[in-house]
Amino acid sequence: MKVLILLLTLAVALADEHEHHHHHEHGAGYVVKTHDDLVRFRGICAEKVQATAEDVAKFVKWDFADEEKSRCYIKCVFEQFGLFDATHGFDVHKIHEQLAGGHAVDHTDETHQKIAACADNNSQGSDACTWAYRGGMCFMRSNLQLVKHSVQA
Repeated sequence: MKVLILLLTLAVALADEHEHHHHHEHGAGYVVKTHDDLVRFRGICAEKVQATAEDVAKFVKWDFADEEKSRCYIKCVFEQFGLFDATHGFDVHKIHEQLAGGHAVDHTDETHQKIAACADNNSQGSDACTWAYRGGMCFMRSNLQLVKHSVQA
């Protein structure tokens, strides 16, 4: 549905369900985002990349073609969630916090390892949109059921 749309969506659904539409601040100060945030971020990012109604319909269905508009949309969503920046890449701990929906997380568990495996250090030297897209697609492949479950909540 959104960034990580993939990852985020999962987290958003969990956060929305478990946090009763309120932001929840955790550990290092990360505020878990809600479904309302996701909807708002989706609009901001669609406008930023000049997505057409057709593009947005695909994004909502988790259909992200490997093209600049889709890649930059995903980057924007991750940035809006505070989970990615073009200089440092992904923040694995924040992503895990978001996915946990405000619940305590074990940064040594399998979920954390899967996130970390997808959050590469961009040794390829890709542009930021490609870097975010690569990580997002990896996350979807690794946790698709979790992600889809979160969007249904």
